[in-house]
Amino acid sequence: MKHDYIILLPADREAQPLWYRVAEERIVRRGRGTEWLPPALAEDAENAVGNAMLVLPPHATTLHFIACPGMTPKQGAAAARLMALEASIGDAEQLHAAVAANDDPDAPHVVAVASQSAMAHWMGWAKEHGIGQASIVPSALLLPAPDNGFVRAPVGSTEVVRGPDTAFEGDDQTATLIIGDAPVISLPADSIDEALVLALDEPPLDLRQGRFARRAPAMFDSARLRRMAIMIGLIALCGLLVSLITIIRLHAEASRLDSQTVALAKTIDPGIDDPSVAEARISGLLAERGGRGGFSGMMAGLMTAMQANPNVVLTNVSQSADGALRVQLAANKAEEINDVLIAFQEAGWRLSANAVQQRGARLVADIMVVR
Repeated sequence: MKHDYIILLPADREAQPLWYRVAEERIVRRGRGTEWLPPALAEDAENAVGNAMLVLPPHATTLHFIACPGMTPKQGAAAARLMALEASIGDAEQLHAAVAANDDPDAPHVVAVASQSAMAHWMGWAKEHGIGQASIVPSALLLPAPDNGFVRAPVGSTEVVRGPDTAFEGDDQTATLIIGDAPVISLPADSIDEALVLALDEPPLDLRQGRFARRAPAMFDSARLRRMAIMIGLIALCGLLVSLITIIRLHAEASRLDSQTVALAKTIDPGIDDPSVAEARISGLLAERGGRGGFSGMMAGLMTAMQANPNVVLTNVSQSADGALRVQLAANKAEEINDVLIAFQEAGWRLSANAVQQRGARLVADIMVVR
């Protein structure tokens, strides 16, 4: 089960952060340190963490409240960001400014400014602890802005004070001077808990903007790539196994056919033991029994003889086990068949005419070539 996490960073970098585990829009567990994941999910942070939020102490950012009358909200936000960078101490190229969402062109734009090195540190720390996609929110903006005076409340282990256009740490030495005689309303701790839970989905200002913006989730995250690699490996292994089984079966079938070939060849020549020479030996024997060139030679001689009379056609051909060639010749007249037989005999072949039958208007002769 995934949980949401709120991590409240301390003012002192060496101190341990506070963490809240959130489920069903309420805080279900609190702790200190970095072991906020359940022990069973400690090795799988990607699948154990839903939303996450880093809450910064007041001194970590400088807040500017800048009104830009006469501009659209989008224009005002861009102008307020530039003015906040200009008003900040330090090189603007080394600073990072983020602007809170604001649809009211008359309301001041809230701009948070921090150093780029600090942003890199917070993001690196979050990634190291399995919450690399966490939003980064200034703690002071979790308090509601008062119309006048100040409100104060503990956010984590830090007392935070917010006015209409300022925010600071309540324990700061200058806090008393800034507050003076203005009224201060102390907010209950449970109201801050509610604000923290709401900020998980809708942060009042997320510093993850510009070059530090949250990256869209990759189509193929590392876990999915690992699973795909395993599946591809299994598919390749299955394919290899199928190929090996097929090769083994084909080899077994080839061995069986070789054995049958040798067994059949032995019925003609008992001296044949190797299937690789069986075909050549049998062809040689058939050629000796059936004439020059075996079957091919007899057919070649027959085709040549049939050129003596183009009216003669070959209707059937077969070769018996003893090598003799049996053919059927058809023609309109017996003389036409005789022309072919004479030409075949003159080529050196010995023939035997078994029968001559009348089939319709054609004569069919059964001929056997015995040599």
